[in-house]
Order: sequence, then C-alpha cells, then structure tokens
Amino acid sequence: MNKKFMLPYAEFYITNVCNLTCTGCNRFNNYKFKGWQDWHQVKDSYASWSQEFNISTYSILGGEPLLNPTFYDWVLGLRRLWPNGTLRIASNGTQLEQHQRLYDILHNDPKIIFSVCLHNKRTKKELINKVKDFLVAPFTYNADTTPYREKIIITDANGVSIEIHHNWWFHQGAIRLDPETSQQTLHQSDPEKAHDICHSKTCHHFENGKLYKCGLASIFKQYDEQHRLQLSPEDRQLINSYVPLSITDSTEIKQAFLKNLPNSISLCKFCPESYQGQQIFAEEKKVVFAR
Repeated sequence: MNKKFMLPYAEFYITNVCNLTCTGCNRFNNYKFKGWQDWHQVKDSYASWSQEFNISTYSILGGEPLLNPTFYDWVLGLRRLWPNGTLRIASNGTQLEQHQRLYDILHNDPKIIFSVCLHNKRTKKELINKVKDFLVAPFTYNADTTPYREKIIITDANGVSIEIHHNWWFHQGAIRLDPETSQQTLHQSDPEKAHDICHSKTCHHFENGKLYKCGLASIFKQYDEQHRLQLSPEDRQLINSYVPLSITDSTEIKQAFLKNLPNSISLCKFCPESYQGQQIFAEEKKVVFAR
C-alpha cells in the first residue's frame, strides 16, 4: 500500500448556524448565515479521504456544532475513520444540557477533547455552572493563566474533562461595512501581510467532502450567495474561482496542493492585514436560522 499523506491538523466545518452574536466572528456566524452539513451525505467521501490521509489532530466546529442535527454521526463517524488521531470539539457550551449523550462519548474515548469557548466574560460563572451540571461531582480544576490563552479545565469524578477557554477578545473579521454605502464588503489587503498575521493559516478545512486552505476559502462564496456582498466583478470571480482539493484528484495534484498549503492564496486579500482587537459580549440570538 502506498504511504499516506499527512495532515498535522484539519477542521471539519459542519454548520454555519450559531445561536450567539459574536462581533467579529471570523466565520460570519453572528449574521443570518444558514446551512449545515449532513454527515450521511458526505461520509463516503471522508471514508475515501481516510484511506489516503492521516490526520494527527482534527476538530469539529461551526457555527455551533451541537446545533447540527447529525452532530453525533459526525463525532462517531470521524472517530471510526481516524481512530488514532485526537478529536477536538469546539463549542460555545450553551447547549450542553440538551446533550447528555455526549457525556458517555467523552467518558469512553479520552482522545476526544470538548472545548468550550466563553465569548462573554459576564456569563463566565453561568457557563462554569452549566459545565459542572453536565459533569459528575466532585471536581478538580487546572488553570492556565497565559495571557490570551487563559483556560480552566474541569475534571469530574469519572475522569471526564471539559476545557473552558476565555475567548472574549476578537479582532475584526473579513466582513466590513463600506463607510459610504453601509453595505457589507470585504477588505482589500496585501495578501502576504494578511497571511502573515492570520490565526487560521494552518487551520486547513474540510467541507462538503473537499479540503480548503482555510475556512474562509469555503464560506466566502456561500455567504455571498446568501447576502450578496458589495464586490467588484473581478473580486466575485476570484471568490468563485477558488478550487479546493478533491479526493478524486490525481496524486500529482494532491502533492502540489499540500506543498502549497503553507503559502498565502489570492483570497487572503479579503482578510485584514492588521488587527484591531475588542472585547465582545456575545448574546443569544432571538431567532436561529437553521437552513
């Protein structure tokens, strides 16, 4: 059998839907952004990927992944395909009380890490209590106070742990408001400068059975189809012309795509080339648009 390709890290983006309003969300989930991925429609494609690609660590994220109706199929399906890797689930934690089945999954597979992202410091106590209600007392606590990486890990009586990350500082995302028209548009940056500071440049991204440089390379087109960004014809063509990697591509195309993954792409021009951070106070949306 030929040697497999290697991805140190990859993300499986399973929904645009989120129940929070986080200003500056880099996946645009604070807006009315619809659409989610049905595991059963893509599982055969990912089975083929697993035959050719090893992944050391992979994440399930969105949006809010717990809102995906096939969330458990994603978790169990990916674990069957890549059982030796570590799976991280990135969630805002607000739906935990509706997912007691998740507890047994975490208890039975220590290589699944559930990470709660706290997007409003005012709700810290409430979210910690929600996590403790999900777990089984008594608890032990382990804190990391590294600036901008602060987190607390709560471990329960059965050894099940949940990480709570202090993610209440965001910088601006790719979407910006045109000061003259107030319409949604994108940045016009130096692609290399934007790539140099990008937090997602190594977060290679699976969606609809295909591999993208990053999440934005996939969702730019989706978002534009739903909201019609203010773009020049050339920029819209640029968004629509991006070609992700398919499992059916030739070995030569796969090798070239992987070799180029560390580099910037033309779509990097749409992200900011300098960051302006701000504290966010995410609130629950009144209406969550699922489709």
